[in-house]
Amino acid sequence: MFTEDTVISGKSQRIGYIDALRGFTMFMVVFMHVGTVCWGIVGKGISLHDFLGQVRMPMFFFISGFVLYREGVVWDMSHIVSFFKKKVPVQLISPFIFFAVFLHISGIPLADGVMDKYKLGYWFTLVLLEFFVIYAVVRCCVRSWWYKIILVAIGLVLYGCCSPHMTAGHHTVDNLFLLLSVHQWRYFIFLVLGALTREHFATVQAWLDGKWLLAVCILFYFLVNAFGDVLPVHEKPLRFMLSLSGLVILFAFFRSKQACFSRETRLGRVMQYTGRRTLDIYLIHYFLIPRNLSFITIFTDHPMPIIEAAASTLISILIIAACLLISNIIRLSPWLAHWLFGTKSATSNTSTQVHSPKSDG
Repeated sequence: MFTEDTVISGKSQRIGYIDALRGFTMFMVVFMHVGTVCWGIVGKGISLHDFLGQVRMPMFFFISGFVLYREGVVWDMSHIVSFFKKKVPVQLISPFIFFAVFLHISGIPLADGVMDKYKLGYWFTLVLLEFFVIYAVVRCCVRSWWYKIILVAIGLVLYGCCSPHMTAGHHTVDNLFLLLSVHQWRYFIFLVLGALTREHFATVQAWLDGKWLLAVCILFYFLVNAFGDVLPVHEKPLRFMLSLSGLVILFAFFRSKQACFSRETRLGRVMQYTGRRTLDIYLIHYFLIPRNLSFITIFTDHPMPIIEAAASTLISILIIAACLLISNIIRLSPWLAHWLFGTKSATSNTSTQVHSPKSDG
């Protein structure tokens, strides 16, 4: 069996196909936003967006949980403080800078943007930071194997309780929900599943290499979607199972085709590079999505899923390429790269020490 990763000097090597999968997930995010903003067709059941939407954000949070877990890490206070010293700038400060600029360009007051449940798209990093807090508290308070059951239980409760239309019926509480984007906490279960997958990777690989898991997931995913007109696909239990089965299928596909997504192939290098720049693309791409294409109604008046997918794919690839170009220009300045993308200060582990931007400034 292929060795998924090795440990060198106490640090895990990056798994190539996981980076490629993250790159593809970022493409799905841009692809969905193109469908929403350019054509206005998401949710109308006439394109691929509905199917990708079942796995898009679950996969993003799954990967976040997968890379979050580190074997042998003790979640004591010293580790938690060190962890959040690294995460807060990346998850909160950097996105807020782009968010504020985007609001200014869009002519939207800051208060309105902050109280928008979706933060005009900039909700992901905030919610992910909140998930890190929940995860860290549980891991710190529960040191035995019980933490796994507690995390899964919390995830399932949040999935059942949180929805885009949730309300507490109290003005102050509802405003707090909007501020923290609590309705998106339904995705916490997928972060937990990602962390547990990483922790029990050998077992998961054995399941994937078996003959039943993938067969059941593939049949379930396609049959339920095929008969979605007569099945309650919008009911939460069925929606969760659809997302979970789609997640398993997509993860298994990238794992089985990891040779295609390795750094030895051009496709692999492109997708892995995209996967390592997902934050940059996420923060920049909202500025680049065309917003004056509402006159193109052909996809809504005459549904053509393949043609629409091709058009959305072309626009998405152009947007991602432009994001990467802008990212590389910004990263020419280590100081800007540090504050806008949360990169580490420019230091060297060689005998020649380079002062970090923080120490120089």
